[in-house]
Amino acid sequence: MPIAVELENIIFGYDKERILNDISIDIQSQKFTTIIGPNGSGKSTLLKVISSLISPDNGIVRLDGIDIKNMSQLDIARKVAVVPQENNIEYRFTVQDIVMMGRYPHLGRFQTESIRDYKLVGNALEMTNTIHLKDRYINELSGGEKQRVIIARALAQQPKIILLDEPTSYLDIQHQVEILELLENLNKEEGLTVIAILHDINLAARFSNNMILLKDGTVIGEGNPREVITLENLKNAYEIDMIISKNPYSNSPYVIPLSRMGKGKIIKEEKIHVICGGGTGTDLIQRLTANGYKVTTGVLNIGDSDWKFSQIYDIETIEEAPFTDISDNSYSSNISAIERSGIVILTSIPVGSGNLKNLEAVHYALNAEKRVIFLDQYVNQVKYDYTTGDGEKLIMNIRNNCRENYKSIQELLLNL
Repeated sequence: MPIAVELENIIFGYDKERILNDISIDIQSQKFTTIIGPNGSGKSTLLKVISSLISPDNGIVRLDGIDIKNMSQLDIARKVAVVPQENNIEYRFTVQDIVMMGRYPHLGRFQTESIRDYKLVGNALEMTNTIHLKDRYINELSGGEKQRVIIARALAQQPKIILLDEPTSYLDIQHQVEILELLENLNKEEGLTVIAILHDINLAARFSNNMILLKDGTVIGEGNPREVITLENLKNAYEIDMIISKNPYSNSPYVIPLSRMGKGKIIKEEKIHVICGGGTGTDLIQRLTANGYKVTTGVLNIGDSDWKFSQIYDIETIEEAPFTDISDNSYSSNISAIERSGIVILTSIPVGSGNLKNLEAVHYALNAEKRVIFLDQYVNQVKYDYTTGDGEKLIMNIRNNCRENYKSIQELLLNL
């Protein structure tokens, strides 16, 4: 795939403040690339360097292999269109007038608009679904409508590359998705190279082919969404605990922020051992961790949904091979983890012959006079015992002998 934009050793700063630190990246042609990162990481500055709005203190910017220093502003405008973050237009221009401004790089000094220019403007209005607005004044439109018009103006330039600085800011979720679907369609159907700054990591992951993650003016992640959106990268950039799962709609990474790492979160000394499975522990572990508790889990079969969550969030887990019964060794490790913990929590796990030893481990904790909490939600389950009755018998014994039985995670947390 050809390279649309090459950045080589880019350095830029205002006065003594360094904004971009020796950035070298290639952005592929005809791809949808998003730039993400915390506030102040240099995202908008990088976009300004690419568009030649500002010149770097050091380094080279190439557009389609040509050094931008050897290009006139008119040549750049014929290749690159920019949709800025702020689009406050106070004058009463019609939508058609605004979009026609995109044709100026292609007109001579005293040249008037031709039939072809009006046709191209009409095409841009059609592509952005704003043709019905062409006679309306720009300052009378909603935020989503105005944003589509500004994109139409950029398309009227017939650029190869479109740069967008937070195109979804100040828009509700409906219009955010609408704008990104428009850009996605232009990228796929028209071959337009899209480079956009987005604050919403999940939308960026859903719509883009490639991502660039910045922190303090340095690229700390580059590649496809799965390569960039990792716990290591995002914790480094945003300094926040989070969970990375999968968007069931798009299969793209999906980020769930939790709490600021070490910032205002009290780390509890007491360890909590959670015996769970089948997805019954995910929400609980997430809430416990967010509240500063050190959590361990066990025994979980590899591939179990709670096991997957524990791996993603780096929870110490006693694991067993997939689709096998809990072994004596795993049971012993479970008991050791219980002995090292101050609290043992049992969730409403579905019970089969393979995990009966998890319930036996809870009985051990009760007999050892550990603080045992039963997140008892079996009342709402039609069937939870897949044994010949042994599971239900153990559950009933735990329910009768456990001093703390709670029906919800919120109730449990309030009593920790």
